[in-house]
Amino acid sequence: MPSSKGWREGALTSIYDIASKSVVTVNPYDSLALVRELMIKHSIGRVVVVDGGRPVGIITKKDVVRFLAADDSDRSLIEIPASEVMSVGLITVKPDVDVKDASKLMLKRGVSSLLVVGEGGGLMGIATKTDVCRYYGEMCRGLFKVRDFMSRDVIYVKPLHSMFRIMNLMVKHNISRVVVVDEEFRPIGIVTSTDLTFYMSSLKPVKHAAFESLPSSIIMTAEDVMTKNPLTIGEDEDLSEASRVMVDRRISGLPVTGVDGRLTGIVTKTDIVKATASIK
Repeated sequence: MPSSKGWREGALTSIYDIASKSVVTVNPYDSLALVRELMIKHSIGRVVVVDGGRPVGIITKKDVVRFLAADDSDRSLIEIPASEVMSVGLITVKPDVDVKDASKLMLKRGVSSLLVVGEGGGLMGIATKTDVCRYYGEMCRGLFKVRDFMSRDVIYVKPLHSMFRIMNLMVKHNISRVVVVDEEFRPIGIVTSTDLTFYMSSLKPVKHAAFESLPSSIIMTAEDVMTKNPLTIGEDEDLSEASRVMVDRRISGLPVTGVDGRLTGIVTKTDIVKATASIK
């Protein structure tokens, strides 16, 4: 297994060093409307809920979608408190934990972020998979190739597979992206859970006669929802390059292709975290 020997001098080691110090927070009684506004304003996927300076919960985009899909009340977002939507099983670390051990904790607990807290439990920062990827891209060039950590069992669909098929695949395999391929197995698009969020409201049954005559063209397919011409990376590329591209382009996964351009796998931020956790 490659070691960290050869990293440029002064490489960061503690999770606090790579964590974001300016954490976007709300109070438990703040509204979901404010949470949404902050996510959009700061282009972030999670907001920490604090009470008296201490973290008591976290709200991710998935939490919001899950809550709204199940909520049968007539309340607007401004009437829903953050405390109803937040997840309370917080995973925290001390600031002196190193990046490798923090990466192992992310993988073990199946989370995308860790809250960095001080001795008194006060919030000091938040470290996400993106922060680990940024660290790997800057500090770990030459350690691994993409093929060393990419997933070869790629979940894919054809352009005319329905949106419902895509959602079923995401739920069944617990994934947040599906690659769309053409007849020659070349990636032509990618559909993420974020892409589907826009259409969530249409999945709830509407009992009204007016909807019985809707044309079949309303059924969305992969080609209607997908991001076309997705960025790809070769399996022989350095893994740090994949990490850099994901951070720079604000994406969480890259289809991997062979020399013939056909899909051979996918590499994600989680794979970068796995690589970081494996470094000696």
